[in-house]
Amino acid sequence: MKYLFSILCFLLSLQFSFAQKDFSDKAYFLVDSLNFIELSKNDSLLILETAKNYHAAKHDTTKLQILENLVDECWNDDVWPRYNLFMRNEAKRLISTVDSGSDEWRRYLYFLGSGTGGIGFQFDVIGQTDSATHYYHEALEYFIKGNHTEGESLIYDALAMIYELKGDMRKALEFYNKALQLAEKNHDSIAIANAAVSLGDLHGELKNYQLSRELYLEAIEAAHATNQKRVEGFTYTSLATDYVDRNKTDSAKILTKIGLKILEDSGNENTMSNGFNMLGNIALFEKKLDTARYYFNEMDRIAIANHQPEDMIIAQSNLYRVERASGNYAKAKIHALNGYRVAKANDFPGLLSRTSKDLAQIYAQQNQSDSAYKYLLEYSILSDSIVNTELKNEAIKQSIEYEYEKQQAIDEAEHEAEMAIAAARESRQNIIIWAVAAILVLISIALVMNFFRLRTIRKQKEALDEAYHQLELSKNDKILASNLKALQAQMNPHFIFNALNSIQTLVLHGDVDSSYDYINKFAMLIRETLNASEQEFIPIEKEIESLQTYLKLEKLRFRDDFNYEINTPDRIPNKYIPPMLIQPFIENALKHGLFHKETDRELDVKITISDTLICVIEDNGIGREASKKINQSRNADHKSYAIGSIKKRLEMMQEKLKTTIGVNYEDLEENGTAVGTRVTIRIPIYDSSSNKTNAA
Repeated sequence: MKYLFSILCFLLSLQFSFAQKDFSDKAYFLVDSLNFIELSKNDSLLILETAKNYHAAKHDTTKLQILENLVDECWNDDVWPRYNLFMRNEAKRLISTVDSGSDEWRRYLYFLGSGTGGIGFQFDVIGQTDSATHYYHEALEYFIKGNHTEGESLIYDALAMIYELKGDMRKALEFYNKALQLAEKNHDSIAIANAAVSLGDLHGELKNYQLSRELYLEAIEAAHATNQKRVEGFTYTSLATDYVDRNKTDSAKILTKIGLKILEDSGNENTMSNGFNMLGNIALFEKKLDTARYYFNEMDRIAIANHQPEDMIIAQSNLYRVERASGNYAKAKIHALNGYRVAKANDFPGLLSRTSKDLAQIYAQQNQSDSAYKYLLEYSILSDSIVNTELKNEAIKQSIEYEYEKQQAIDEAEHEAEMAIAAARESRQNIIIWAVAAILVLISIALVMNFFRLRTIRKQKEALDEAYHQLELSKNDKILASNLKALQAQMNPHFIFNALNSIQTLVLHGDVDSSYDYINKFAMLIRETLNASEQEFIPIEKEIESLQTYLKLEKLRFRDDFNYEINTPDRIPNKYIPPMLIQPFIENALKHGLFHKETDRELDVKITISDTLICVIEDNGIGREASKKINQSRNADHKSYAIGSIKKRLEMMQEKLKTTIGVNYEDLEENGTAVGTRVTIRIPIYDSSSNKTNAA
């Protein structure tokens, strides 16, 4: 017996040796020679078994199923993509041999979709999301054509992950919900687990913690029932996030270690990054820097080995935080630069913002002002975009909560209505039924009599509405076009250059905090101006805030040689005015009145509000006549383009609003000498509650 066992082991070793060495027969192994690929024992045996079963199979669909099983079970990135491509090409060839709409045609469509989705996954894991999205959508078309809802569910889940990464939370939420609904409809526990954990992650980001926790538990239950160790382990590490957010770090550590143990035992190291990230952040919070460094290094190692750029960036940024906390600034800078380069190469705006901030901090720490300014500016621009995304996410969250509450109210109202109807049926008298019937007959007669008359009136009204609509479009187009011209004049290159030049001066003088403050003001002014250019009316308070921001930036340019004051009513009513009418006059006062004065520049802006808004702009400049002579001596066009544009706007608004809008200039003199200019602007006020314009 012992002798027979030895012979059996020898024969098995020969077979295994063959599996490791001889893959040169392309006709047998279906793809190019695999000899140069480093194969594990399991992969070698899997390929041999697959080839044997493939050639023994009698039906094409069986052969394609055998290939798909190999693709699913093999994690060698040099092997499975070859068989995936072979499966896709075979399915495409076989589809052309059968009738469209037949059962065989549908089955071939499934394998074509599976192979196409596999190509999308190849691009997805290396961060080429545009190519991945293209192939995922192509695969989705095949699955929909063939009515393969299980395939649809998987593709929706994959697409949702990409849209989430790109910050399109609305699209991600839509696709995750589609994936979960299809999976539950098909009673597909594997797809339920995948979709639930992804949807749980998204709701966690939207801070819907209770819903996120429920989805994680659903995913764990489904994954455990189908022995999906990879999904089960990963979900435990994701569930730990909820406990960290509630300051239950001990519970979070326990859940994370359970998840990592499941992943390690099942050989799914490539999904352990999330767990190491969680443990590292907890250790960093507890100031256990050596422990945190170990976990983040493990996360980085796994991300590099498995081509996971997003996890690689997060690991490098985390290591930057550890080294900075340890005082190792040289190492911290290396990690920050590594993370920034990968984020830049893969076009991840959120992570690029994070790494830009890391670099700005470390360069400022080392007194490298130019580099600190460069990355601080990039961070400011990116963070402004991310704030908009976060606001959109908050809106999505509120929308979800509103829909849930609305549905609850509808359900309660329906229940109460059913109870009321049941009670009414018990007490209703025959006389009431006859009375209702009589009323219905009378109403029907009235409806018939008025039908033809109403049809005529409706047609006339539709024609009138269309004519009015076209008239309004024409007027609005003119006003919006004028707004864009005002925007071009208002945000001219000279102002932008001067503002950035002043900010750069602050950085060069080492005043990083002030430069950051002014960068935010500059970004805020541009954003508010762009928003205003798209509106016909804006709140008075918003216009005043924009003027204050603009004058703060001009104050930075002129420094101590310029003082200004904006006087406004103590209480500003919630009313509206046309946008971008006041700022060009202030800019005109600075450019033509105060700029040519060497010292003691003063500007006073006074705003009063009654039936109309009256803005008085007064400067102590050289006066209009002196400014005109200076401009003419320089062969310059002394007329402000912005003022000319506003004149056209006022003419169009006067026609649209049927009211008078006035601008008055007054030269200030003392003993026959010009001491400044006063401009009075009279602007109509738009009352949103009454939808009427008030004018004197």
